[in-house]
Amino acid sequence: MSRTVLTIVLFLLTTVSVCGQCGYCKSYKDFLEGKWEPLDTVYCKKHSKGYQFMWGVSNYKLTAGDKDIDKILNEVAFAVKQGDEIYVNCRNLRYENMRFGKGYCKSAGINEHDLIVVNAMMTKSDMPIVVPVFIPAGPIGSVAAAAAVAGVASGAMAAASGAMTTNKQLKNQVCYVISSAADDKGRYNIQLLDDRRMDKLLLSRDLIDLHNAYYEEKDKNKRRLAARILPILMEAGIIEE
Repeated sequence: MSRTVLTIVLFLLTTVSVCGQCGYCKSYKDFLEGKWEPLDTVYCKKHSKGYQFMWGVSNYKLTAGDKDIDKILNEVAFAVKQGDEIYVNCRNLRYENMRFGKGYCKSAGINEHDLIVVNAMMTKSDMPIVVPVFIPAGPIGSVAAAAAVAGVASGAMAAASGAMTTNKQLKNQVCYVISSAADDKGRYNIQLLDDRRMDKLLLSRDLIDLHNAYYEEKDKNKRRLAARILPILMEAGIIEE
């Protein structure tokens, strides 16, 4: 396995526990200003595919082994660092008004103020299907009938979720860009790292050869995959190996 391929695998799949040199920041602004709250230990666990479906497509769960700190990591923190690794909380990330769900995803800095996060490609078809449950009106004795209706609805939702977990889109890791602070609701509207942004990243640095190499892949959907983009950005020195 080549060094570049190995680096990509580690970038996407590593599950580790790190003691020391750990911390969290509460906002994108704090991240830019280097305002980190120290943590003694951060434990990182990769989510199962089933969990990723139920709660979104974020890959990692971070804990500190303390109930109060864990609540901060789940609900308050914008990003967590483990040594040189940066993880961004997906809780408040939005892509075209779609939620990523709970958990963290890998991140790296590009340019002076931008962050990229690696996650699955989100499409409208990946959003959960809500099946309404209609409870019949009537006396207490009709509870059994209501339960039967709810059971049918639950079965429909289970069938839908089973179909969605096989959706190949969930396996397609791509890169998104965080480049601005949260809105008035605390949400970060992020953008896909697409051809236009890759053009800007590479051509602004006069990296013509790497720009040409990027476009050697003619399929636009394959070209936007993290497995395609990350080696280019690493070779360009835009993100570190």
